[in-house]
Amino acid sequence: MANFDNDLLNSPLLQLDFEQLDVLELVLGGLLDPCSIELSSIPQWAEIGEISPSKADGSKGVLLADPDGTALAVVNYRALDDGDKDSHEVIGVWPLAKPEHGSFRELRITSSLGSQPVVLFDQAPTPLDIQALRSRPSLPANTCFVLVCNSSGSRDPAHIDQIEQLQATAEIFEDVKVAHLVLPDSTSEHLAMERLSSHVVIDLRGFKDNAAATSQGVVFMFSGLSGSGKSTLARAVQQQIHQHLPQRAVLLDGDDIRRFISKGLGFSREDRETNVERIGWIAARISEVGGIALCAPIAPFHATRAAVRSMTTQVGRFYLIYVSTPLAVCEARDRKGLYAKARAGLVTDFTGIDSPYEEPVDADLILDLSVLDVQTATEQVIGLLRTQQTNL
Repeated sequence: MANFDNDLLNSPLLQLDFEQLDVLELVLGGLLDPCSIELSSIPQWAEIGEISPSKADGSKGVLLADPDGTALAVVNYRALDDGDKDSHEVIGVWPLAKPEHGSFRELRITSSLGSQPVVLFDQAPTPLDIQALRSRPSLPANTCFVLVCNSSGSRDPAHIDQIEQLQATAEIFEDVKVAHLVLPDSTSEHLAMERLSSHVVIDLRGFKDNAAATSQGVVFMFSGLSGSGKSTLARAVQQQIHQHLPQRAVLLDGDDIRRFISKGLGFSREDRETNVERIGWIAARISEVGGIALCAPIAPFHATRAAVRSMTTQVGRFYLIYVSTPLAVCEARDRKGLYAKARAGLVTDFTGIDSPYEEPVDADLILDLSVLDVQTATEQVIGLLRTQQTNL
């Protein structure tokens, strides 16, 4: 306990509620200013203000205690001469004892972390969070996973589960610690986060809310040979989005578009390019209203892919995913029997056999599904959505 004169230690004692204790702790740790202590909101403040002893400078002191009556700090204050008898100015705050309230006390952050690298969460890690972390080359040494929550949330039974899930996630990675930062509902989150002074490796807070709030849509074009696995990958990505994000994703498969939008088109180069351009136009309309379009045509020609990129980037983001599964693997799969027909001359102008596939030089991702499983490839595509959210 700090050394104070007897008058101050004999000052009135106020027992704070849990949120007021959270404010006091962050003030003592330097993450909030002393003015964050709302003296006028403390029960019985007016009565205590009348009986607390005045100092030579006209200030008064009050002890702030936890619900058990343990004095945690001394607050020096004085009344403001503004006509409001309940208006007070905090002059200083000094600690007397360490707080003991709150769950996971040993993991609680109350002061600056310096330059320690942190990953920020506002809920238990989701599969998308874990995918985003795994997609990074590595985490810096001594990284700390920090769960940021408000005072009321920290007292919810679900908070225990969130911490335990965060600890389980940390065990997946090397040299990662876990902590939580409790921010009172009534205070400035921005100020506390600024004074935390950490190096934020990645901020995974509010990804769902941010994704829902942004009006910028996304177009993914999965381009590759027939049988490369592009439609399978697009469906897997769609499922992940629907499971973990509030946005909806529309799958625009080349064959489906031919049946309903491009009925009557043949398979000449001109007709194939027209089909891809129509897919691009529909995708742009989906993106324009904040949706996610997943396009899976063969799209063998660079000029047509560039045209789709141009029309879609006017209204949102565009990512070209080159599904680079080799021709031999695609032909061995031949689920539709098209390669066999092309080899037999029953189908002409078939991409990869007697019509070229121009490999993209501007792909955002290159995924060979003969060596990558669909889950790993899906994680990499979802990682692009994470990149988009971080850059918004």
